[in-house]
Amino acid sequence: MSKTLQGFLRIERAQELLEAGRPREALRLLERPLPAGLAAQRDFLRAESLRAQGYLGRAARLYRGLLGRAPERDTALWLDSCLALAGALRSLGQAGVARRILRAGRGVLRRQGLGGSREAFELEEALVERAAGLYPQSLKKLGRLLEAFRGRRDRSGTGFVLWACGGARRFSGDLAGSERDFRASLASFRRARDPGGVAYALMGLGGVLRIRGKLRQARDRYAEAARLLKTSPDLFARAYALCGLGNVLRQMGDFIGARRRYLLSSVLYARLEDWVDLAYVDWGLGQVALHQGNLEGSGKFFREALSAFKSGGETRGQVLAELSLAGLLHARGRARQAEELFRKACLRARKAGLHTHLEVLT
Repeated sequence: MSKTLQGFLRIERAQELLEAGRPREALRLLERPLPAGLAAQRDFLRAESLRAQGYLGRAARLYRGLLGRAPERDTALWLDSCLALAGALRSLGQAGVARRILRAGRGVLRRQGLGGSREAFELEEALVERAAGLYPQSLKKLGRLLEAFRGRRDRSGTGFVLWACGGARRFSGDLAGSERDFRASLASFRRARDPGGVAYALMGLGGVLRIRGKLRQARDRYAEAARLLKTSPDLFARAYALCGLGNVLRQMGDFIGARRRYLLSSVLYARLEDWVDLAYVDWGLGQVALHQGNLEGSGKFFREALSAFKSGGETRGQVLAELSLAGLLHARGRARQAEELFRKACLRARKAGLHTHLEVLT
């Protein structure tokens, strides 16, 4: 058997492993040398395997390399890489860069006269707008896509779009609408027998239930998600579930349980080099320290979180950290500085169309 044929068979096996939810095994298979002609397919599958585990920064570097190739050499692979890179950058908080990548992809679509990828681009554009805080525009696109997925009876696709709608409604202040979307998303993923989708819908639902003060329900949803993800290769989802559960336990007064989940979550986020989401864990640890009367310790966590939120362009996190630090300044008798920081945080939230400063349970 020729080396090229062996390489093709290994590429096919890696694809099968990835589709079966075994990205670590796929990645190990792809680390072995392959003929030069298969380098692009190998790098794309390597990137997909990394992305499936939550290693978004490492995946993005591989996708960028693939976009450096002329799209005419393999237009389908180039467009898939374009969409995947935009998705990774969006998740990393780089919505502006993701938007530019998508514009370049749209240009290739027009020049090549291709129509099959338009829906995928529209979905990613809606998600980028959602990440950028452009909630009305995002929801308008998502509404059209929801009709299309429902019309095709695509239950996983329907569940995903409803999940995206739930997040957009939550951060735009429509909490009842958000809860409704997340519940519908969960039902659709369950009908599709999509365990990964079920876990993400549970976490979305847990988040909005928590903000609405339905803490026991929120705890149960996050706990179920954490159980589903316990052995999942998706390290990001596992970290997210643990952090969300930590938030609920903190709000219920179980500071020991909350701290334990936060620390487990921080290990996973650090492994992924996901510094923005790790900052949410630091903020949570700061809240635990604050409620235990440790002002100095809480201030350290809040300042570390604020620095990471600023570096990552995470407006919601920056508002949370500034509000917390304003409270600490007031507790230390520095009311004037506290008032000024509180005012700036509220203005920042309003400018971004967020309602973080109004969330009593956050």
